[in-house]
Amino acid sequence: MKKLYIIILICAFSGAFANAQKPKKAVKKAEPVYREIILPARCADCLFAINLDLDTAFGPTEPLNGPGYINEIKQDKKVKNVFEQEHNSVWYKVSIPYDGKLLIDVTPKSSNDDHDLLVYKYTDRYFCNRVERNKVTPVRSVMSSIDPAVSGKTGLRLNATDINIPKSSETAYAKYIDVKEGESYVIVLDNLNEAGLGHTIKVEVWTESTPLYIYPIDSISKQRTTANIEVIENETQRIVLSKEDAGAQKIKIMPTKTYTINLTKPNYFDYSKVVSYDQAKADSVLSTRLIEIKIGSNLPLNGTLYYDINEEGTTVLLKESLPVLDKIVETLRAYPKIQIEIIGRIPTEGLNVKADNVNSKARAEAIKAYLVSKGVDESSITTRGSTIKELEAQIKAQNENRNSSLINPQSEIRIKALK
Repeated sequence: MKKLYIIILICAFSGAFANAQKPKKAVKKAEPVYREIILPARCADCLFAINLDLDTAFGPTEPLNGPGYINEIKQDKKVKNVFEQEHNSVWYKVSIPYDGKLLIDVTPKSSNDDHDLLVYKYTDRYFCNRVERNKVTPVRSVMSSIDPAVSGKTGLRLNATDINIPKSSETAYAKYIDVKEGESYVIVLDNLNEAGLGHTIKVEVWTESTPLYIYPIDSISKQRTTANIEVIENETQRIVLSKEDAGAQKIKIMPTKTYTINLTKPNYFDYSKVVSYDQAKADSVLSTRLIEIKIGSNLPLNGTLYYDINEEGTTVLLKESLPVLDKIVETLRAYPKIQIEIIGRIPTEGLNVKADNVNSKARAEAIKAYLVSKGVDESSITTRGSTIKELEAQIKAQNENRNSSLINPQSEIRIKALK
């Protein structure tokens, strides 16, 4: 019997060892999935150049196909820093919103693609005719052969030095262009590979700035979400960013400028905030809390409410509070079906929670009085103060706070019902 057990164990170990020695099948890596941008019709011709947004990647595009109806580019004795002819081209145009250095990054889907690049300074509506007649010289040209080290990438960079790069060179990037607010530039990208694939192009104007990261956050789930995001430069009314159903975004905040950031999402309250350069430099992350329009949600209070006691012993709002409540009035006008409950909140030391309850209710009444004075239907408003249990929880939180600081909670305006 012992011999039988020994034989079984030897067989078991042998089988396990044999399985361990079997080579594992190589796991095939999934190919990256590209969602190609379909290029607009006629964009292979100058007159139909695609307008690019700054700081936003365009692509990957579908493959280029031919020189278009007009082969605008050709060399002659006067203009040498251009293609001999267009092969598979696309034309882009970019407007310059502020002074800085123009940078371009072109990333092909295939490292075998050989892209030549020309950059022109746009003049007027006759610009394309002048290009076709060789009356315009490009301000930058990159016609180098493929450099394996950069996988076919090309463009304009800060650390580059050459202005015109011939085909005999392997230098992939030309020098940046000093640009001014109000100017426009035209970019021609030509792929010499007849069986080439598409590309991604990104254009930016480098200048002193600070980044701001915008994160749409669902206020209930505390998770990131998507929204329609628009950013406007207040001084110029320039639309810096406009995207639908977008997630996290990065924008540039310029010195001496302020920006209004608007987020909208179906069935959510609109979000709006003004951000300055100093604010973005101090905190580069803006978590935009989007509040769903449903029973139990609090209306967004963009600011702090301040109170005082007048000579009659009545709780009143200080004038600093009124712009905050004016925004609430706008919200209630925009959503007339909402019925609200105002919950007064108040700091407490716990010496007389019954009195705190009464005083917090007085704060809620002060808010209601102001909203009604601005035309909000009184029948759609109810009020209450902080309950004894809520005040006791507040005191407990203060006692657990290492700094033992007094909590000064914000009063709440909560959706009670939807008509």
